Amino acid sequence: MKVLFKKHVVNVWKPWEVKDVKPGYAQNFLFPHGHAVEYTDVIAKSMKQSQKKEEAHRIELIENRHEIVEKLNGNKLEFQLKTWANDKVYGWIWEKDILTALKKKYKVELTKKHVELMDGHLKKLWSHDIYIKVWKDAMAKMQVIISAQS
Repeated sequence: MKVLFKKHVVNVWKPWEVKDVKPGYAQNFLFPHGHAVEYTDVIAKSMKQSQKKEEAHRIELIENRHEIVEKLNGNKLEFQLKTWANDKVYGWIWEKDILTALKKKYKVELTKKHVELMDGHLKKLWSHDIYIKVWKDAMAKMQVIISAQS
């Protein structure tokens, strides 16, 4: 039975990879856990379309990387987080939050691999420096300011 893998498992399979597996393994493990779907003509067609779309987006990023870096470099993103009485933060800022703000404020659509956070996530009321690596030779330094929600 041919299946299309959706998630990455180290040293086993990668996303968008098509492999032959035994039907029992697919039915009892892969499908219930959401690791894969059955590979059909409809799936193949939608996979090709999404791969074309991703490739077009990647090419657009490569061509416009210097303009994107110029647009983002030195700018600020501001977030507000709930705090407890002693200014301890409730929650934190992840890459996805930064990506959402970039898309909303600067009309730039990137992925999590483009955002480099030094500590993995931001959870202090402070000004944090982050790096947006658009391509090998194009990196922007931005500032993320986290303040208490009033």
